[in-house]
Amino acid sequence: MKMNFKLGALAAAIIMGASAPAFAFMEGGVSGNGELLLNVRYYGGTSATSGGDDISALFDLGMRMDDMIAANGQAGFSKAWDLTTGAYGASWNQLLSFVGPANASRIEFSVIALDNTDYDTVGGSRYLSTMNVEKAPGLTNANLKGFQNMEQYINANNSRGTHVTDANGASVAMPTDASNTFFGAIGGLTQGDNWVAKTTVDTTMPLGTEQNFWFLTTGPAGSTGPASPFGQAVKTPFGVDLNHDSVIGTGEFSKFTLNEAGVLSFSAVSAVPEADTWAMLLAGLGMLGMMVRRRTGV
Repeated sequence: MKMNFKLGALAAAIIMGASAPAFAFMEGGVSGNGELLLNVRYYGGTSATSGGDDISALFDLGMRMDDMIAANGQAGFSKAWDLTTGAYGASWNQLLSFVGPANASRIEFSVIALDNTDYDTVGGSRYLSTMNVEKAPGLTNANLKGFQNMEQYINANNSRGTHVTDANGASVAMPTDASNTFFGAIGGLTQGDNWVAKTTVDTTMPLGTEQNFWFLTTGPAGSTGPASPFGQAVKTPFGVDLNHDSVIGTGEFSKFTLNEAGVLSFSAVSAVPEADTWAMLLAGLGMLGMMVRRRTGV
C-alpha cells in the first residue's frame, strides 16, 4: 500500500513537472553578460509616471552582450527581429492596440544590455545602449555605475508575459501595474529613457529613427584597478571604420531601427572597396574583354 502511494506520488510529481512552464527569465547585469533588450514605450499624457494613458513593452532579443560586442566593426553585419509573431506577438499587438494608429508616431524605442558584476573596477561596469548622437556627452564613472538601477526593471518583468514560458519572451506594463514594471516609472518616478536620470541623452527615439549604438564602460581606457567615481567613462560607438582613421564618423555608424510594421533591425555599413581594388577589378574586366574579342575575331 505504501509502495503504491509512493509510486502514485512520484507519477503525479513527474506529470506536474512536465506540465509546469519553464522559467525562461531575462539575463540582466548580475549575469556578467546580459541579454540585449528592446524597450518600446508610449507616454500619452502630461505625466509618464502616472495615469492610464501610458504603456511600455519589454522584449528579450535573445542575444548576449559579448556576442553583440564581438560583432562590432564587422562590415555588412545585420540582424532582424519580427515582433509580430511567436512569443513577441501578443505584447506588440497589445501595445499597438492601446496606442492606436493615430498616435503610432509617438511610440519610441531603445535597445540596452547590462553587466554590473565588477562595477567598481575599470572596465567592470559595461552597458550597451542606443544613443542617437555622433559624439557621446560627458559621463562620469559614478553615473555609469548608476545604470545598474535598471536591473530592478528587468527583475520586475521576469515574472510577466511570455518571459515566464519562452526563452525570448515579452511583456507589457502600465503605471498602474506592479512596481518597476513600467519603463516610465522605475524606482518610483524615474524613467528608463535616460537610464534612470544617470545620463543626459534620451536613449529612446520614435519609430523609424535609425539610432546609433554605443558600448559604455568604466574608464580610463588602458587602466586597471578601481574606477574613480569622478573619472570619465569610455564611450565606444558601434560602426565600421571605412576610411581607417580610427574614428567612427558620419556614414560609418551601425544602426538600430524599429518600424511600425514591428520589425527591429540592426545593420552595419558595408565595406567600400579600396581604390587599388577597383583598379584591379577594372583591369581584370579589360583583359577579359580583350580575350573575348580575340576568340570571336572582332
